[in-house]
Amino acid sequence: MAKIEWSDKLSVGVEQIDNQHKELLRIANVLINAVSLGREVRVLENVLKRLREYTVFHFNSEEELMGDIRYPGRGDQAVEHARLKKEVKDYQRQIYKKEGLTPDEVLEFIKDWLLKHILTYDRELARFIHEQETSAKPVDIDESEDK
Repeated sequence: MAKIEWSDKLSVGVEQIDNQHKELLRIANVLINAVSLGREVRVLENVLKRLREYTVFHFNSEEELMGDIRYPGRGDQAVEHARLKKEVKDYQRQIYKKEGLTPDEVLEFIKDWLLKHILTYDRELARFIHEQETSAKPVDIDESEDK
């Protein structure tokens, strides 16, 4: 089963967010690997629990950042975060109920869930952050020109 590799295409250019996304991908790859190797349900439950916990941490971190910078899309992003947290919880429930998951289903879930979120919602957040940074930079004035 193929792993999801980190690439510059996934980077939003905000170190804190990118580092958290890398960790989410790492955990997701552990899950994909565990499913593809047919690991026992307990192992899958533990990995999904870790994915869910880290997802909550990451989304809370993003939402705190959005509040700090007064990001206008915060409400939409929070709704999306709630939806994604529910999806992870539903996957946990499927595994707990021993409903079969194939590696391809997990991979599609991760791609649809995590990659789509990064490439849409988080890119918009990063664009706003970069715009704020650009507009907040002081203008350099060469003092020699005043002489």
